[in-house]
Amino acid sequence: MPSLLRHCLLLALPILGLPSVRAAYTPAVVSADARWVIYADLNSLRAGTVGKELILAMEKAQSQATGGVIGIDIPKLLATVGALTAYGTNLSSDPNAIDGTLIIQGTAEMRTIAESLLLQGTLAQPKIFSEVSDLPFSAYAIADPNATTAEKTRVVIAFPPEPIVIVSKSKPQVVKAREVFRGTSPSLANTPASPLNKLVATAEGAFLYTASVVPTEPLFPQNAPQARILQLASSGSLALGERGPNTFAHAELFASSEQNAERLTKILQGMTAMLSLAETNDKQLAEFINSTSVTRRNDTVTLDLAYASSRLAQMVQGLRSTAEPRPANRGPSITNGKSLAEWTAPAADGNAATDPNALSWRTIENVSLVNGTTITLGRALNSGRNARFDRVEISAADGTGTPLVFRSEFMRAVNNRSGLSQFQFPGSDGVYTVKVAYVNDPDGKAKFAVSVRDPKSPAPGKK
Repeated sequence: MPSLLRHCLLLALPILGLPSVRAAYTPAVVSADARWVIYADLNSLRAGTVGKELILAMEKAQSQATGGVIGIDIPKLLATVGALTAYGTNLSSDPNAIDGTLIIQGTAEMRTIAESLLLQGTLAQPKIFSEVSDLPFSAYAIADPNATTAEKTRVVIAFPPEPIVIVSKSKPQVVKAREVFRGTSPSLANTPASPLNKLVATAEGAFLYTASVVPTEPLFPQNAPQARILQLASSGSLALGERGPNTFAHAELFASSEQNAERLTKILQGMTAMLSLAETNDKQLAEFINSTSVTRRNDTVTLDLAYASSRLAQMVQGLRSTAEPRPANRGPSITNGKSLAEWTAPAADGNAATDPNALSWRTIENVSLVNGTTITLGRALNSGRNARFDRVEISAADGTGTPLVFRSEFMRAVNNRSGLSQFQFPGSDGVYTVKVAYVNDPDGKAKFAVSVRDPKSPAPGKK
């Protein structure tokens, strides 16, 4: 199944792309019995202010996901698809129960690339990809090899002579979709009685348009707000597009009666008012929410939103910047304050390698310490092993007196990290020699550090 999903994703990538020639929604490519339709004018989206930012975000994500190395130029591939029209006769909460057909319109290169990928699939994974031989044009089936039913075909992708690609769940639906496109089978364009035709005007100037008759099967939980709205409506549509400097959203709901239209109006107005009262520190987001209006005319309730495209683009830029990965983690710091010494000990020689607990010494001379100075021992394994501190001996720089000994088991771990430990110097102010005993990583990968911070010095990030 993962292989099937990967290949379906690869084939679906062009659906997100957008060439430069504009298109418009036409009911002539939609079957007359359709009860829902989704149309995307990807050309218009890419030409718009917000669309350009979305494409940049998509290309950025693609580059990051592949490390900038991929065998196919995804942005160029995306630019081969112009418009998408999907439709079907039923809607269901179960994706497997939804019928539907997708008509993809684009350049000749789109067809060539898509068919090439499918043909390669039949050679590389014949259990998933296969050629369909009983259609009068090239077509390929993608199957689920793990399906337990006799019918394993999940989708059929067809390449008729017309400048389209047809995607559907069965061969009869593919044939019917082609007949509708050629005008030899009834379409919405010559079926004025279809409830979807009342909503066509909404699509004008939109780069995304969807319309549907309210399905008889419940799509949402009974007490969900969406379910209550659908109980009052018979059909509806949503259009997103760009006019002048603004991006707009226009939704229309046809109520089953004028009384229900009044109820719908009150529900939507209440929901809009609640959104406008939401607390947010983002001024642009607050303005965006407050730009929504709800009106009613007879049995039709409309919701309108218009917002400056430039500001929406800024919002997309903000989302893109927060989604960008941070610089690679270089590991936690192993110093705290002034560094006295940092070192990577050499790999152990043959004799030391036989004793994993053999001690090495690091001597740091002429160290100024005051009473209460915090001394930090830092260690980074760097995929090494066995490296650890054993003890610290502090003696007067002139060699007089008995050294003070601080063993690692009595030091305080910083933030419960074993690689960073501290203790405070209890002696008199003066100049000292600090000797550090440690067990080295036999491969010489571990890094060690000793640092100090006087009691009057500010902690990192504080003044």
